[in-house]
Amino acid sequence: MGSEAWSRIVLEDIKADQPNALATGPFGSSISAKYFKSTGVPVIRGSNLSDEVGVRLDVQNLVFLDPEKAKEFRRSIATRGDLIFTCWGTIGQVGLVDERSPYAEYVISNKQMKFRPNPKVANSLFLYYLFSGPEMSSRIRMQAIGSSVPGFNLSQLRQLSFPLPPLHEQASIAYVLGSLDNKIELNRRMNQTLETMARAIFKSWFVDFEPAREGSYPFPSTLGDSEIGSIPKGWDIGRFDDLLVLQRGFDLPSNRRSPGPYPVMAASGPSGTHSEGMVKGPGVTTGRSGVLGGVYLVFEDFWPLNTSLWVKDFRRSRPAHAYFLLQTLDLTTFNAGSAVPTLNRNHIHGLPMVVPPLPVIQRFEEKALPMLQLRHRKELESRTLASVRDTLLPKLLSGEIRVNQAEKIVGEVV
Repeated sequence: MGSEAWSRIVLEDIKADQPNALATGPFGSSISAKYFKSTGVPVIRGSNLSDEVGVRLDVQNLVFLDPEKAKEFRRSIATRGDLIFTCWGTIGQVGLVDERSPYAEYVISNKQMKFRPNPKVANSLFLYYLFSGPEMSSRIRMQAIGSSVPGFNLSQLRQLSFPLPPLHEQASIAYVLGSLDNKIELNRRMNQTLETMARAIFKSWFVDFEPAREGSYPFPSTLGDSEIGSIPKGWDIGRFDDLLVLQRGFDLPSNRRSPGPYPVMAASGPSGTHSEGMVKGPGVTTGRSGVLGGVYLVFEDFWPLNTSLWVKDFRRSRPAHAYFLLQTLDLTTFNAGSAVPTLNRNHIHGLPMVVPPLPVIQRFEEKALPMLQLRHRKELESRTLASVRDTLLPKLLSGEIRVNQAEKIVGEVV
């Protein structure tokens, strides 16, 4: 039995039986930047929503309102179980306040709408996947009003129609898709921990010199003076290019690019793939032109574009060490361009640097690189999980495949 047995409803039919179950954010300047604080009740803005399925709410870069100010906007408060829609700007975005959300309530901005479903007839997570899916997000974008700034208003939202399965089937579909997203989220948190651990070791060894202060192997037991401050005795003061050498990437016109197994690295990071790799991995890249500041560790063979710099010679450095070393520099301050930000590698090569003995760097690599390799494997696993989720989502929502079929597929990858 497919979706033909599902009831066709409009969104207003399944709203919660309470005031402001469907509501827009505060009007105009009543919630402008002049009221934003560093703590308090968080505000959901367009930047906190995403077109990416699985990003239910991006809680980076939240702004806050004083709790007393937030009380003025009770109709615009979103709590767990509420869906959030963009009504001006990047329409088609949808968010969900759920158990992952670090705050119990949020105020939506003047460019957002909230919807609180009736839990007796609709499952919030199911609705999130429904509206995140390609069909509904496309329908919303096609109904855009306005010209310069696309809009989608509350009246349009409340009249959206779609087939709705029975509540138990909604929950089953949400569970199948959610299990994939839960694993992706678990991987994200693990990767964050692995990166933090490796970076903490780098800082301890090569910035704070803590093992030298404690006399721990493989460091000398004392610090000595140098022209740039105290450093472990026996270490040298040299130049950045005593540690590693950066090189401009390679041209790759779009008419020569053919998809393949090798990542293409642009100034802002991965940018598709190519059938040929120019550099052996693991390698390290950073932006040379256009976007400066990002540093990327690439484990596969790869093709660095001419908008990037890549480590041509690690000299005394090694991949994990070079990855964190470049991150200690504020590369955006070395902008040598005008209209287009540009990084001149020679401005980096001549920087005075502490040059540790190679055995210390190798010892660090033995500790840090396996952590970053595990992080990379988890990233690849998450890409596979996301691909499975994105394949199953429209098929489950259309009734093309049933939950028990999807569960077997998910069981093979989770």
